[in-house]
Amino acid sequence: MKRQKKVDPEVAKVREARKRKKLEREIREMQKHSRKPKPVEELTIDVKRAKNLPERIREKPVISEEKADERALILKEYTKFCQKQRHADDKWLKESIKRQDAALKELKRLSPELYDAAIQLDQNLLPLQIKGPSLTPPLKGYVSPDGEYIDTSKTWT
Repeated sequence: MKRQKKVDPEVAKVREARKRKKLEREIREMQKHSRKPKPVEELTIDVKRAKNLPERIREKPVISEEKADERALILKEYTKFCQKQRHADDKWLKESIKRQDAALKELKRLSPELYDAAIQLDQNLLPLQIKGPSLTPPLKGYVSPDGEYIDTSKTWT
C-alpha cells in the first residue's frame, strides 16, 4: 500500500474551498439554464393560422351507446373470423406437409432413384430475375456528395 503524503492543513482548506466554489458555480449555471426552454425551430407556428385556430378544430362526433356497442360487437366478430381463418390456414399447411412427407416416404420405399429426383430443386419453377430497385429509380442530374457531410444540428448546453 502506498504511503500518503502529509498535506499542510492550510493547503487542504484552500483546495476544499476551490472545489466548493466550483460546485456552487456549476449549480448556479445549471439553475440559470434550467429556466430557459430550449428553442425548437420545428415548433414555431404560422401566426396567421394560430389566430384562426378555434375555427380549424373540429368537434368529435358524438357516438350513441348503441352504435358503440354495435361497433364493439362487429370488431369481436371480425377478430373471431380472422382467428378461425388463421387456424384453418395453419391446419391446411400442416396437413399438406404431412401428406407430402407420407408420399415421399412411400416413394423412397418403392424407388430410391425417383425419390432422389423428387427432392431435387426445380430451377424452372421459380425463375428469379433481379434487375435492381424498380420503385425508386435514380434521379437524373443528381450529383452525390461523395462522403462530404456538414453537421447542421444545434447543440444546447
